Amino acid sequence: MKKIFISLLVLLSGTALFAQTIELTPIFGYTVAGKVDNYGRYFNVKDNALYGGLLSVQFDDFMFAEISYERNDTKGSTFLQTVDLAVEHYQFGLLREFSAGTVVPFTKVSFGTSRYVQKSGGDERAWLFSAGIGAGAKLLLSDRVGLRLFTNLMLPLEFDGAGFWCGIGSGGSGCSGGVNFNVPIVHWDLGAGLIIRLQN
Repeated sequence: MKKIFISLLVLLSGTALFAQTIELTPIFGYTVAGKVDNYGRYFNVKDNALYGGLLSVQFDDFMFAEISYERNDTKGSTFLQTVDLAVEHYQFGLLREFSAGTVVPFTKVSFGTSRYVQKSGGDERAWLFSAGIGAGAKLLLSDRVGLRLFTNLMLPLEFDGAGFWCGIGSGGSGCSGGVNFNVPIVHWDLGAGLIIRLQN
């Protein structure tokens, strides 16, 4: 998954040559996590600080393509033990601004993967497909520097199964299909970042 993330980063960097605006944003904040409850057995992920970075490339008026990395070093606990845990989110998404000026509200959606790494008491690792939705505002202090305030919901997804079926009846025939996912845990992020703008 890291290779895919790096490939997207290289692709986005190439696109940046033709961009109207490029924003580099180191971020820092706090993640409110939750508890995975699996048939009466739980795994609780502790709330903790997050850090990471964003590369945003403007490709149209008010529209940015964005690649992001977030991490928090936290603890996870079960009935039996508490372990050190690293949670990472690798995401690619789209950001939509809603105005021009000094204060710029925005929303975003993203897709990618989340990685969970046990750092003590074992070496368990898991990768999950994930999606994110977020909102916030950019406070532009100058043409080159600004602040980004944001909130995100990061939603790791577990694949439950897929189906495809066809049928013939009195109303005609047809086919249908579906894929089922569930969200085992939700990460709610609150944070801020320093925007460094590069403009053509």
